[in-house]
Amino acid sequence: MKKVKFGIIGTGMIAQMHSDALHLAENAELVIVYDTVVERAEKFAVANNCAFASDFDKFLASPIDAVTVAVPSGIHGEAAVAAAKAKKHILCEKPLEVTISKTEALIKACNANNVLLSPVAQLRYGETVQIVKKAIDEGRFGTPVLASASVRWYRTPEYYLNGKWRGTWELDGGGALMNQGIHTLDLLLYFNGDVSEITAKSANILHKSIEVEDTVGALLTFKNGSIGYIEASTACAPGFPRRIELSGTKGSVILEDDRIVRWQFAEEKVEDAEIRNKYLSGEGLQGGSSDPRAITCEGHRRQITDLADAILHGVPLSITAADGERAVKVICSIYESARSGKKVEL
Repeated sequence: MKKVKFGIIGTGMIAQMHSDALHLAENAELVIVYDTVVERAEKFAVANNCAFASDFDKFLASPIDAVTVAVPSGIHGEAAVAAAKAKKHILCEKPLEVTISKTEALIKACNANNVLLSPVAQLRYGETVQIVKKAIDEGRFGTPVLASASVRWYRTPEYYLNGKWRGTWELDGGGALMNQGIHTLDLLLYFNGDVSEITAKSANILHKSIEVEDTVGALLTFKNGSIGYIEASTACAPGFPRRIELSGTKGSVILEDDRIVRWQFAEEKVEDAEIRNKYLSGEGLQGGSSDPRAITCEGHRRQITDLADAILHGVPLSITAADGERAVKVICSIYESARSGKKVEL
């Protein structure tokens, strides 16, 4: 089988997730890594059985087809635009960028150079996520009524101290929502569509030394007429599973990580009892409520496989640049509302 040759930009904590996923993917392989700290890149390369580059231009000139961007959020665009100009397809960690303008510039560069751009949104590949999405597409919920998400996680003060870019507007782009909550927000948008109005508040309750919020809540009005709420925090000890609740006039579902906690519809189907029995106690793809290192690489493997298929066979991407842009726009609008104290219309 032909494999897409990948390079990794950045060799911090999340890069190991990318490497593990690449080694498990059947249609992709890790060839080379780059980091501004050469010693760190060399150590990573030895541990992951690949080459390393001490110069970024040499990295981009190496025989690779695609890159994964695993640098701090606020320099995603800097790294990815250079890769796009070198005609490399891109898998970019969340968020695509930390502002709407920088996100738009990144997408424009990829379009201009005819390269694929897929933002990491690995939770979409979870089995229970796809079961819920199928029920939505089949109209089993009836008219949407309420759609809400909760990310009550916990990070120690050391988490922010150990990475100087964390907790800054310039490089993190935000706090509990932009960094930890973005994947759950992406699922909420994936399930319930676009948002039309936002009213939000944010605070620093535990982590008072960081620039960005450690807690935020936003009231959302969706274009489909339903109402919802998203809350995110890194101050909720000891940390709890992410939670999404969807309710319509004909049914309701609650997800906690990849477990289906509630699955009830007015019109019962034969498979509903089996779904409840199988997934009520199931283990999810992802963890991370109290420790970011607890997250598995399976979702990344599935997304890398998806991108490689698109490169090799021209099939459409499951997760597109527009998906990443939409999440950034909603989060930036939530921050705007929290700062101004006013409603924001999208």
